Amino acid sequence: MASYLILGAGKFGRLALKRLARQDAAATFLVVDRNPSALAAVRALELPRVSGVVAEAIAFLAANLRQDSPWDWLIPMVPVHVAWAWLLAGPLQGWEEAAAPAEMEDLGPWSGWGSEGQVYLSRAAYLCPDDCPESDSVCPVSGESREVALYAELAALKLPGWNIRVVASRQLAPGVGGYPPQELLALARELNGMSGRVLIATACRCHGVVHGLQR
Repeated sequence: MASYLILGAGKFGRLALKRLARQDAAATFLVVDRNPSALAAVRALELPRVSGVVAEAIAFLAANLRQDSPWDWLIPMVPVHVAWAWLLAGPLQGWEEAAAPAEMEDLGPWSGWGSEGQVYLSRAAYLCPDDCPESDSVCPVSGESREVALYAELAALKLPGWNIRVVASRQLAPGVGGYPPQELLALARELNGMSGRVLIATACRCHGVVHGLQR
């Protein structure tokens, strides 16, 4: 039995909820979304031990994530880099946004840049199935090697003038990734003792997003 915080009640948030509830019948869930109609769709699933809160995801996390928070896993299903946005929303002091360096786009067969200077990375130049089993050896679609996870490659990255910190997303159900929210608190404590430029990455075996911070 585990306790899950799901940020986002849209299509993929509801898929995560259904798949996690199917494999852990005793689990409890809190689903957060700013859209009341999305939460109504969650209630319509009639799953046990599921509650919902109408709130903006990052604001909710900034107000409620503490050392004694009850959730074992955080499932980010909103269109924002949750770890980076949460860091800027409250626990960091004196840090500001910084664009990721251009070298980041060389890490995968597909990369794209966002409006906040972030880079999105993927080892797949094709649309992955939403129930991918995330093999630890080969891609189940292409057969390409996946022995070195993207989160491990990012953690080992050496870029002059940059530190890098990686939040590794673990697969918890087919197509569903997440991480213990306590890892965010540990990351904030570490960054508050640092200065300079830091890359904040969240990644699974094949996909990731990287933002920059500086102080």
